Amino acid sequence: MEQLSGLDNSFLIIEAGGQLGHIASFSRFDVSTLGDRSFFDSLRSTIEQRLHLLPPYRRKLVEVPLGLDRPYWIEDPDFDLDFHLRHIAVPPPGNEQQIGELISRLHARPLDRSRPLWEIYVIDGLEDNQVGLYSKVHHATIDGVSGSQMMEKLLDHDPAGDVIELPKQAWVPESDPGSVEMLLRGAAGAAVQPGRMVRTVYRTVRGVWESNELLGSVARSAGLDRIPLARSILKRRGAEVDADRIPQAPAPRTPWNRSITPHRRFAYFSHSLGDYKKIKNAFGTTLNDVVMAVTGSALRRYLELHGELPVDPLKAMVPVSVRTESQKNEYTNRVTSIIAELATDEKDPVDRLRRIHVAMQQAKRMQQATPATLMTDWTEIAMPALLAQAARIAHRTKILDRLNPPFNAIISNVPGPRESLYLGGAEMLSYHPVSAITDGQGLNVTVVSYRGHLDFGLIACRELVPDLWNLEAAFEESVTELLRAADQMEQGAS
Repeated sequence: MEQLSGLDNSFLIIEAGGQLGHIASFSRFDVSTLGDRSFFDSLRSTIEQRLHLLPPYRRKLVEVPLGLDRPYWIEDPDFDLDFHLRHIAVPPPGNEQQIGELISRLHARPLDRSRPLWEIYVIDGLEDNQVGLYSKVHHATIDGVSGSQMMEKLLDHDPAGDVIELPKQAWVPESDPGSVEMLLRGAAGAAVQPGRMVRTVYRTVRGVWESNELLGSVARSAGLDRIPLARSILKRRGAEVDADRIPQAPAPRTPWNRSITPHRRFAYFSHSLGDYKKIKNAFGTTLNDVVMAVTGSALRRYLELHGELPVDPLKAMVPVSVRTESQKNEYTNRVTSIIAELATDEKDPVDRLRRIHVAMQQAKRMQQATPATLMTDWTEIAMPALLAQAARIAHRTKILDRLNPPFNAIISNVPGPRESLYLGGAEMLSYHPVSAITDGQGLNVTVVSYRGHLDFGLIACRELVPDLWNLEAAFEESVTELLRAADQMEQGAS
């Protein structure tokens, strides 16, 4: 029995109203090499042989009564592999919009909490002799990085199949614990909460005081830099009280920064990784800066088309992995985040990219100055029952509809495998992420690099962004204009 971390549990707590805590992926496979073999049967046998490498697939939740403490994972004594594997199809011609509509509906269904929190659908009927794979797993189990690691363990690097190490010991299921046992565990956890609180506050204050950059940011946020005595003390301490390291003001409102419904829209497409590297090299930025700039430009185009472009620049929340090498194979969440502007008030695409590059550098310095465990420390001390009630109240009152959001969209860029992967001999052609949205944040853009391309997955609230597929053209136009500028830069240099 293993207890969930506070961060893992937060993805369970948010499930109120239209909010769902799972994430997923959609992959396309070329099955022309399989002959008469069944892709579905190959998937089932592959998972069955590798369950010892995929521990989240056989563990289920056990709740603590009254929400006194965080839930626990146990090895499911009633594990049924066939329950988690589904077979479905799209009607001809099986084009992208039809697939996107199917995945939108599958993604809008919550997972059954009485069983291990995952499902996989094999999707027949795709164009060009392809088969789709929609794999859904709860965010309480994995983050983006550990999700990519799971994928690499499930798939083969050799089309003939990888050599799989046998389990070192037999799998042993656990009995469902009784209510009394779980109540006692919850009471014990609640008893140590005051001590956890004191330690967390102490570590936070010490971390802020020891980091001049973080101390300066907190001081600016609290307005202490405008008090002469406090400003003098902070300057003697070496705190950065004059620099704007991170966006201090709330983000402007957009059509998707409202309470969401349970309904989803999903759109996906791929761009050449080489094109993004060419832009990166031409302007001396990072690959992630280019992803941010292309996304910012696409959102600017979309909002202009609808007459909704704010005067102030949009802001994005960017998840950042804090997973260490020793935590590489842990199936849990090891992530923090940074906030940076998207410079959508800038008309010139190159100037927008350069502003984003500077904003990301500043945000990264702030993130590096922040203790890596700060987010997880605070999620550990909150009582789950109170957090769940707060989430329900926030949804019922729709308070986020009346406030400016802290950021406008989540943009996540997850590095994936550089070489081809296979399932039962069928080559995976693309790997598109299908992420999560929350109240106030009805649009998510996630990107995974695979082989020589970037696979985009856009997920949105169906009612707030009804024309999500229009963003595909906006992304294409945005990367094309930066490529044109990169070509001009190269010609000028020569």
